[in-house]
Amino acid sequence: MQRIAMAGAAGLLFVGAASQVHAAEPARYSGIQQDQSLPTNATDGGYEFTIGGGIGYSPRYMGSDEYRATPALNLALQTPIGVFVGLGGIGYRLSLPAGFFLSAALSYDGGRKDRAKGLDSGSDKLRGMGDIKGSVFTTLQAGYAIGDVAVVSVATDIPLTNRDRGNVYRFAVDGVIYKSAADSVGIGATAHFASGKYAQTYFGVSANQSLNSGYRQYAPGGGLYGVSLTANWTHKFTKHWSTTVAGGVMRYTGNASRSPIVFNKTNYQAAATLDYTF
Repeated sequence: MQRIAMAGAAGLLFVGAASQVHAAEPARYSGIQQDQSLPTNATDGGYEFTIGGGIGYSPRYMGSDEYRATPALNLALQTPIGVFVGLGGIGYRLSLPAGFFLSAALSYDGGRKDRAKGLDSGSDKLRGMGDIKGSVFTTLQAGYAIGDVAVVSVATDIPLTNRDRGNVYRFAVDGVIYKSAADSVGIGATAHFASGKYAQTYFGVSANQSLNSGYRQYAPGGGLYGVSLTANWTHKFTKHWSTTVAGGVMRYTGNASRSPIVFNKTNYQAAATLDYTF
């Protein structure tokens, strides 16, 4: 899979090059990036734009035992009319009474290569497995905000192109455990579920793939495939300048953990950015 599967409202970053949004696996669900579709405290003017950069460290693909350092780009926009740009792509959030909300967004996932190639998700250990093509997808989300302390949400990613890759579903709880004028610490926990197609695409080995790669044939089936925990710390130096340090751990479970291409059942990811907000 292209991204470590972990979600949450944690640090603010897009891991990878600006020209290629690593918004799915492993970066998207690692939870080390803040989900812009979640409710936030609006600024006085109602608009908030953040841009920054730094460095990230992540596995080459979901279940990989190989890691790499990558550039980290932070780009996030919040508006008072519900439009947002961030981890969830470009989308719209509808605030409902009593703390409930709905959101929909469009984004792009670059897929996975069967070789190590630049910043792309993939590894030479996947030779013969073939590439997973990139896909434009929509993320639909519903949730409940408990004041400004925690958010409980459910979400699904549905591919609009290359639809055979399948869908993913998430149940997440994100919260702020400490907040002061200069510092904010957040944590998150997420359960990740896959459709049968998605599980086969990212964890399965077809007969043809088995012949070409040498891995045993494997059909994992859908269901819970991982749980993740995330944490982030943001420190404000001034009104505009801040830094974010974030990390996440993903544990693959069930049929996914038994896949012949999952070399490590536990993946880690971390990143740090220096950001400017206005």
